[in-house]
Parts: sequence; C-alpha cells; structure tokens
Amino acid sequence: MRKEGAKSRILSSDKLHIENKTLFVDLKENEGGKFLQIAELSNDRRSTVVIPMSGLAIFIEALQKMSSESF
Repeated sequence: MRKEGAKSRILSSDKLHIENKTLFVDLKENEGGKFLQIAELSNDRRSTVVIPMSGLAIFIEALQKMSSESF
C-alpha cells in the first residue's frame, strides 16, 4: 500500500502501552485511500502492519473471535 515518497495524513491516532510494548494505532489516508496502520515499538525495534479499509471489518472480526475464545 505504501508507495515510495507517498505522503499520508493521520485522521485519528491512539497510543497504547501494553507490558513492555508501545503500540501506535493510526487511521491514515493517502492517494491510495484510507488504511489502518499499527506500529509496535518494543526494545527500540519498530514493526508496522498496514490494513486497507477494505479489509478492516474482516480484521476486527478476527480479533473479536480470538478475544472471545481466549477468555
């Protein structure tokens, strides 16, 4: 989804601290459309996952299913 030099703007943002990790959850938009970007900062290492808006509902359903099965 990310193109070299493509600029995105943040529409909404949240920062979560869970155990020794910091998660940045951003709803962003660029010329390709809207997307969710989740970045993890752990032990000075950053990892990023990008989910296009077209897949966000499926992603949320998967998280809800896993959440309900683990409790």
